[in-house]
Amino acid sequence: MAANLTQTDLSNRTIGDCKLLSLLGKGAMGVVYLAEQINMRRKVAFKILDPRFSADPSYIERFEMEARAVAKLNHQNIVQVYDFGKEQGMYFIVNEFVDNGSVQDLIDRNKALSPEQAIEFAIQVAKGLVVANEASIVHRDIKPDNLMLTNDNAIKIADFGLAKAMSADAAVTHSGLIMGTPFYMSPEQAKGLPMDSRSDIYSLGVSLYYMVIGDVPFDADSVVGVLLKQISADRPDPCAVKPSLPPVFGALVMRMMDKLPENRPQSPAELLKELEAVQEILRPAAPPPSLSEVAEVPLEMRKNFSPLPQNRINRILRVEASADVLTRMITSIPGDSGVVIESENPFPANTVVEVRFTVPGKEDEYSGLGLVRWSDAGVMGVTFIKVQPVPKSGKVTAMRLSGPMAIGPLTATPIHQRLLRYVYSNLGQTNNITQVASALGVGVKMAEEPIGTFVRASMIKRHPEGKLEMVWPKDEALQKEIVVWMGRNGLKA
Repeated sequence: MAANLTQTDLSNRTIGDCKLLSLLGKGAMGVVYLAEQINMRRKVAFKILDPRFSADPSYIERFEMEARAVAKLNHQNIVQVYDFGKEQGMYFIVNEFVDNGSVQDLIDRNKALSPEQAIEFAIQVAKGLVVANEASIVHRDIKPDNLMLTNDNAIKIADFGLAKAMSADAAVTHSGLIMGTPFYMSPEQAKGLPMDSRSDIYSLGVSLYYMVIGDVPFDADSVVGVLLKQISADRPDPCAVKPSLPPVFGALVMRMMDKLPENRPQSPAELLKELEAVQEILRPAAPPPSLSEVAEVPLEMRKNFSPLPQNRINRILRVEASADVLTRMITSIPGDSGVVIESENPFPANTVVEVRFTVPGKEDEYSGLGLVRWSDAGVMGVTFIKVQPVPKSGKVTAMRLSGPMAIGPLTATPIHQRLLRYVYSNLGQTNNITQVASALGVGVKMAEEPIGTFVRASMIKRHPEGKLEMVWPKDEALQKEIVVWMGRNGLKA
């Protein structure tokens, strides 16, 4: 039977409850047939274990143990195991049949995928790995060939035949046995060391690289050469290979492919959150509403606007603002309060103005940058965005209409510049302020101000427990400025 398995077509043969219909392919673990499960009247993938493995009692013990474990995994992103057993001298496993090919087939046709499609596929894989991890199962052979596609482009992880139950009572394996595909192996797997879910995360990182580049990050003339590169060679940055890739995409792939497991996302659940965050960044932003679509402040809210007496107003000037900035201000600044200003020629709603005025009991003159929220004959309602005293020189510090949506404040000092490099290089990671300050080479107090600047720029999120999360800003203009600045100045600390 050992010779016949690889040399003879077993089509039309019935094994167990399945009639083999046609040969689908041959792999490291054996051969796979399209079959019909007779009782259930459904098509299945019928895998027959290679006799080289079935002759080893310890492997069969592990195979049966893992088949039982994997059969309990029931998730939309995992190929379902229906049955397994031994008949006619052959060990077999019956899987759900997915008939739209694999991600590898898709790449073979298209050469490479878009980062958006690759991230969507990776999210689905991560969801399946979350379920496997909860059952203490490591796949150990995540690669595009094992990511099957349904007709509606949903991903199902196939071939848990190399999976290893991580529980102590399931550790039936040869010491140092290396199993998997060299191009996608984690360094610890290449060394024959113990593995956990972080090894699957590494393999998925390599798969993501392959999806968008169309080539694997490590290649050589021999299996040993590939394994040595997995263990010791510097991982290539996909953004350096293909500069058009979004930096946030490349940063996550590089973290997933880190040589040290402790530097990768620490679980499929953590990875899933980071992938979804990248997907949100890559998702095309909805076009901002046109100015004609923005409604004026309703009449019932105008009672919240307080009168600013005419004798207190020194001047009112219109401030020019681009349509993009103006729309952003209109849609983000609440219009339920402000001041009422009498004017023979009031500015129309949605105009940016600077108002110079005085306050009773104070000598200083103040300058208020505001947005006209409503305008009627002889009167207008203004919501101030920023108010500051006018210096004795009469010159007011420039009021940036774009607020934090520009790179200026992010590069104001050498500390700011180091922090920008740090955030850019550690997107998706979460650290505390002590760790960040140490990386910048300053004390915690000195780090507070630049960190606050980055929080206002939405590049650092403060979590209640004190953690600082490095994120990619959603503002596309700021994204472009950062990429240009990084390209000009590099990533060196």
